Amino acid sequence: MTGARDRAHQMAGAAGFVVVLGILGLMAGCGGELPVSLPGVPEIPGITGPKVTDEEQIRAVLDDVHRGMQDRKVYKVLAHVSRLYTDAEGRDYNAMQSYLSDLFKIYKEIQITRVQPQVFVEGTHARAVETFGTRAEPFNADAHPPMNLQGQMNVYLEKSGDAWQIVEWGRML
Repeated sequence: MTGARDRAHQMAGAAGFVVVLGILGLMAGCGGELPVSLPGVPEIPGITGPKVTDEEQIRAVLDDVHRGMQDRKVYKVLAHVSRLYTDAEGRDYNAMQSYLSDLFKIYKEIQITRVQPQVFVEGTHARAVETFGTRAEPFNADAHPPMNLQGQMNVYLEKSGDAWQIVEWGRML
């Protein structure tokens, strides 16, 4: 009998949590913000806490791309790349996908050190200046040299709906 009662309490607690999330979702959809924190409910930027700025959103995108590169996950990087992507080397979205796939096949470990990017937003367009150092070891050292790069890149983004997407990145001029 105690097991059934415990399961009932767990289900009631889970249902309560779902109701709280539903209320938070409705408030977010209405542009509302909760003025208080709720015990047991983590802060969700823009819903239970202050609205996230464009600069913070862009930094979060770039952080996720950074993790995707280090984890060697093409889909994680491309999730933030616009289908309209182009760069100075003539790559479009499909060519970038191919480039990343080849890069991740060649290098077994990619380590990227970076400082917080400078972000400049003008309406629905933005430029981020990424300062970084990258080291990578190849699977086959006889066929490919290790990578050791440092520098700065311009990353250009456009806001599409509520999401910022990378439309181009390239070297600083």
